[in-house]
Amino acid sequence: MARICKVLVVENDNDVRNLLANVFEHEGYCFATVETGREMRVALDNDDHDIVVIDVTQPGPDDGFALARTARELGCGVVLITGAHSHLARLQGSGEHYLLKPFRVQQLTEIAEKVLAEIAAQCVRRKRGDGSSFTARVD
Repeated sequence: MARICKVLVVENDNDVRNLLANVFEHEGYCFATVETGREMRVALDNDDHDIVVIDVTQPGPDDGFALARTARELGCGVVLITGAHSHLARLQGSGEHYLLKPFRVQQLTEIAEKVLAEIAAQCVRRKRGDGSSFTARVD
């Protein structure tokens, strides 16, 4: 069953990115994948995503926490993932949904559904980087 929401995966590890893409495809989500924070910003400016799944450890100037703030400012729900358990205290204090690798597919889909419910409850209108809004989707 196809789902109405769109997911953007931000993961620099090719194997993990492909795994996440396979999970979202199998679960019927519309999705896109990118490797870096810079690519995430371009993707969010060019398309209307509901959830952004971000690996905490990112190359470049911004870590996953900074990218999560950017995604939230644009009205997206966020799920942070990491294999570095040293991030656990910061994750727990961040207020973001998160998963520690390795995780079960069911955990990921349950969190995605929870994030979607939160977004629907807020009726957030997603914005582009230039401040303009996306047109409403009628999927």
